[in-house]
Amino acid sequence: MGLVAGCRSPDASGQATADSAALDSTEAISVDTTAPADPAFPVRAVTLDARRRPEDGLLKDLRRLGATHVTLTTFAWQRRADTPRLELHTDGSWYSESDRGIRAVSRKADSLDMGVILKPHIWIGGYDSDGQSRHAIGFDTEAEWETWESDYRRFVLHYARLAAEVDAHALVVGTELTRAATSRPAFWRDLIAEIRTLYDGRLTYAANWHEAYRDIPFWDVLDYIGVQAYFPIADRDDPPLTDLIRGWAAHRDSLRALHERTDTPVLFTEMGYRSVASAGREPWRWPERGASIPPAPSVQARCYRAFFATFAPESWFAGAIVWKWHPESESRRPTGFTPQNKPAEHVLRRWFRGTG
Repeated sequence: MGLVAGCRSPDASGQATADSAALDSTEAISVDTTAPADPAFPVRAVTLDARRRPEDGLLKDLRRLGATHVTLTTFAWQRRADTPRLELHTDGSWYSESDRGIRAVSRKADSLDMGVILKPHIWIGGYDSDGQSRHAIGFDTEAEWETWESDYRRFVLHYARLAAEVDAHALVVGTELTRAATSRPAFWRDLIAEIRTLYDGRLTYAANWHEAYRDIPFWDVLDYIGVQAYFPIADRDDPPLTDLIRGWAAHRDSLRALHERTDTPVLFTEMGYRSVASAGREPWRWPERGASIPPAPSVQARCYRAFFATFAPESWFAGAIVWKWHPESESRRPTGFTPQNKPAEHVLRRWFRGTG
């Protein structure tokens, strides 16, 4: 048994992690870090991000990795968080975000017995902005709210119809829209009801990890509790595996309590780690460009081991969508989120496929 109990443990690169001082008896943990014989959980998904049409073997590689689903992210564009108009470009230049790309990838996924998850986002500002202020989208007047909601409805219903067309496994009805989701619950309930008249697959909402997931008022009409799982699990750079597993404990318990209150399984609609020393301390930190940051692929792999060891035993945990995967020609990102061609890919394979 690969138990972590305050001892030195090898990470996925085969190197021993430098453990901190021994845990005292009140903090000792005992978590099995050995990949199980069977796959870790039902939904083992990877977000595909492809600027151009990916090579034919890419989805086959993901299937061999043990992925059960491929997730495709689409966007509507909003100038600022307080401007109530959305622009939708369904056949833009980014292949995996376009309708034609979604249809083609879905056909290939189906031939490999893989499911598809569609995940609409709103991007705030221009391409070079960080796009993260979507949580603050909100307005001072009812007229502005109604204008935005009309545009948003048009946006999401487009992808509900497309999800039905490609027989997607799941559709994410919203992503990180904290203010809109918590202050306008009637709109969301009506929207979800309308989506169900068009699409009979599973629905979720992708709530931000920073407490927002506790406050969503419409989990009862969804099939998964969706969480953008960039929880901090360390308080320093390059932590040992024991610290990372301990760092998950409070977050896991909070998620379990929400499951028990709602009787709804939890799906991590996005999770991942950069290949940098601070990955466990600030997993949400991006963009990936950072010329002065040295790569730390063993830390990324260690963070994934802690995640799998924590959640694989939990029957209420439906699975996770890993951020993210690129065509081979776009995959050279030494400090980026992708696990491709790094020790973390080996970790994913063992837990996605199982060892039996």
